[in-house]
Amino acid sequence: MEPSDKLSEEKIRAIVRDELIDTSRTLIGTIFWTILAVFAVLVGLQSFQLALYTPSLVASTGFVLVGTVVVVASLYLLYLLHWG
Repeated sequence: MEPSDKLSEEKIRAIVRDELIDTSRTLIGTIFWTILAVFAVLVGLQSFQLALYTPSLVASTGFVLVGTVVVVASLYLLYLLHWG
């Protein structure tokens, strides 16, 4: 492998350009999945709200279970995106 002092300016520019493209794709993906996870948390909370107004005990339990799964999965995704 050559020492880094012998890299040409064109090669350095190409490397920087490739890394900037990869970084921007990663950043756009992180923003997209963060927004999606936040909306999913809101949907899970809405499911809890629906459970409060459902007259049937079975349906109410189903809404609570679905809401719990959605909220936990969304919070786990946020954890993986930002702190994991």
